[in-house]
Amino acid sequence: MKGRLLLLVYIPTLLFLSTLGIHLIEYQLMDNEKYRYIWDCLYWTMVTISTVGFGDIHPIHTPGRIFTLFVIAGGVVGYSLVISLITSRFAQYHSRRERGLDSADISDHILICSDDPNWMTEILIQIRDFEDTEKIVLIAPFEEHPLLTTPFKNLIWISGDAYKMELLVKASAVKARIAYVYYRENSNTLMTVMQLETMSGGRIITLAQYIGEEYRKYFEDVGCDHAVDPYELYVPLMMQAYRSQGGPSWIKRIVYRRLGNTLHTRKLEPTLVGLTWMEYVIKLKSSRGIMPMAVVVDEVVMINPDADYELTLDDSILRLEPPPKRPKGDHDEDGVQLIGMDEIPIDGHLIISSDNPVFIKRLLSEMSRTEIEEPIKILSEINPFDDKPENLNIEWIHGPSNAEESFRKANASEAKVAFIDHLHDGQNLMAVLRLEQESDGEVFSISTYHEKDFDQQLRRVGCDFCLQVDDLVAPLLSQSAENSGLGTMIEQILSEEPNSQSLFVRKLKFDWVPKSWVETILEIKKQCNHLAVGLIRHREGILLVNPHPETMIYSGDKLIFIALESAEKRQVLFEPNHVLSIVDEPLLNGKESSRETKTSDDSADRLFQEAMQLSRNPDDAMASYRLFHQAAIKGHALAQYNLGIMIFNGQGVPKNREEAYHWFRESVRSGNSKAKRVLRSIRVLREIEITRENEENDDFPEFNPEMLEGLNEDQRYWFAKTVVAMVMVDEHIEIHERAFLHSALRLLTNNHRVQELEEAILLGRIPDIDPIKLTGDNPKRILESLINVATIDRDFDQREEKLFRHIGDALEIDDKFINSTIKLGHTRVQQFRANQLRAPNVRVRI
Repeated sequence: MKGRLLLLVYIPTLLFLSTLGIHLIEYQLMDNEKYRYIWDCLYWTMVTISTVGFGDIHPIHTPGRIFTLFVIAGGVVGYSLVISLITSRFAQYHSRRERGLDSADISDHILICSDDPNWMTEILIQIRDFEDTEKIVLIAPFEEHPLLTTPFKNLIWISGDAYKMELLVKASAVKARIAYVYYRENSNTLMTVMQLETMSGGRIITLAQYIGEEYRKYFEDVGCDHAVDPYELYVPLMMQAYRSQGGPSWIKRIVYRRLGNTLHTRKLEPTLVGLTWMEYVIKLKSSRGIMPMAVVVDEVVMINPDADYELTLDDSILRLEPPPKRPKGDHDEDGVQLIGMDEIPIDGHLIISSDNPVFIKRLLSEMSRTEIEEPIKILSEINPFDDKPENLNIEWIHGPSNAEESFRKANASEAKVAFIDHLHDGQNLMAVLRLEQESDGEVFSISTYHEKDFDQQLRRVGCDFCLQVDDLVAPLLSQSAENSGLGTMIEQILSEEPNSQSLFVRKLKFDWVPKSWVETILEIKKQCNHLAVGLIRHREGILLVNPHPETMIYSGDKLIFIALESAEKRQVLFEPNHVLSIVDEPLLNGKESSRETKTSDDSADRLFQEAMQLSRNPDDAMASYRLFHQAAIKGHALAQYNLGIMIFNGQGVPKNREEAYHWFRESVRSGNSKAKRVLRSIRVLREIEITRENEENDDFPEFNPEMLEGLNEDQRYWFAKTVVAMVMVDEHIEIHERAFLHSALRLLTNNHRVQELEEAILLGRIPDIDPIKLTGDNPKRILESLINVATIDRDFDQREEKLFRHIGDALEIDDKFINSTIKLGHTRVQQFRANQLRAPNVRVRI
């Protein structure tokens, strides 16, 4: 203000005095006719002050020239004042904007109000491809832009708390279209929503996040359009991962708009008014690949209506629409590979490892509602709750929730499922790592995480299912803003409350007659009143989110469907909702029985014996395969096992790993422990294969790079065989050893050799190690690499030492170096055990 007043006084004064002065000096005193008229003097003043100096009028006498110098100086000062004022105004403007002090003159925009920059970023990531970012205003209580280090640093930002009326006025909240609200304090979130609803008269769509079941009714009372508690999403989702494998992946695929299939709420077309629900479903699915899931009318969401429900003009339909590149739905080649989603034996107890009381209470509440019968062991430093559900068998182990001793007390080696949630990701990582080691990788571990991409670290140490705490909140809120009823439906189908529509995954019975997907939808609705929405190919382990209407459905496939929790009709078409326990082989006098679990059909034994006779002659492989297949169908465990071996090796039939995997699983269910070991190996191979497909570089961090450079293809194959042999010699693939198997197979470019080593891993066979001649230091480098392989499992027994000596002899290395390396291995194991190291430095499971 002072600068502007100074300019308003200074510039006119300078012009007046300069014009009058030059007139008096040059014309009145020196009689210079060029300065006779006052307008000529003003022209001279302007030219001089601006330092242009055309020269057409200029003083010719000394007094005039001296006066001109003062005028020029005054002009320079004037220009400096003008430039300074303009610069300060620009700086002030940018400073106010950078400090969030400017008002936003905008309409029909989106407000994001929060004190959590990460939450704001997640919301923006979900909406940036569908909304104009210039129409987004942030309100956050920070001294500088909250998203300064993100791509959203140029968004309009207002500093302060959104529950203050003056800040909402600055943000033109009354003209906003949508508002996303979340503060760490629930009361601030509630106040902000109330202010927004009051200012806009309920016109603005408000979407909020809160923590705590008791707050839900408050948000409903103040008019919030949709409020989400993350625990209401990710705790049921973790239960889904345990009870209905594949369900969580389907949920994430339909909630994330970027993944293809998307949920939309559409008004019913007038031409379809009067159709029944199933007529409408079949018509849309058959013609356009769209899967209707719910009816929304008068803010009421009817999920999976009755088949004869008649649609009216007032109805809106919440439906799953395929992406443009798959206009009618997913074929098998569009399926999503599911890893770690196999059925879980439920012949053990459950473990909860957490330092989060809200999570423990919410999980126990969910388990109580679904009436979990298995024993539950809670590892936590939190004191036991007084109000634990009475219908659950709970043992509370007070102590560090991720300590090795705690897992031993919980008998983790015999547990089947573990739920892990800590406030820090490092604690989750240690809990998963120690659990996997204590249980030898047999526990199905389900863990949360907070930091972006930390799931990769969890998977590397063996976590079976990882879930980011806010993984669904941002996409769910962003979609709920435009699709009425969407958030309500997702929350409803995740919760397995009595008499509510929930999400289930069940396997079709063996006597299911193959049908197309449209026919399957009709049959499931007719027989059980369920709404089939997705498919998991049982043998291939792939998920079809929105199957093509002509996709064929076979026995053994798993259907993802929505149904009443209390429905009892599904046993008509589906296998019972439990997983068979894996039973060890029967023993006779300390030796394995030559015969597996007794079958009810003696003809299966005769078929098996005939197949065994034929299998001794390679020319009779096809006939042997047929007999094994007939016996396998009748439930003969060894026939199922041998059939899997033949299919895996391509004996009598083309190789088919997925088919072999199926028969090994059937053999396990029939009581064959050999198949159990093979099944573990297949899972390792599948993980390695998928990792190999996704690997983008040629680095082998487990091996010496100088050694690898000096080996040709044949020598690399020999080295890969030694790695496989060293891993397999103790008849066990430890979780950290998988990284070495992965790198060993990646060394090879010959597919035939890769298959040979994969078969050795599958059958637990140690490859033959023949003598070989290598030059330079490579023999010693190989031994140094192999001692790392041998000791990574923190054990170095006699079998490994014997094989290690054999490999040293094959390399023609002197005994002194071999003995010193063996001594190094024993020393390393002792150090591991003394320091209780858990070596999380090796890539394991991707």
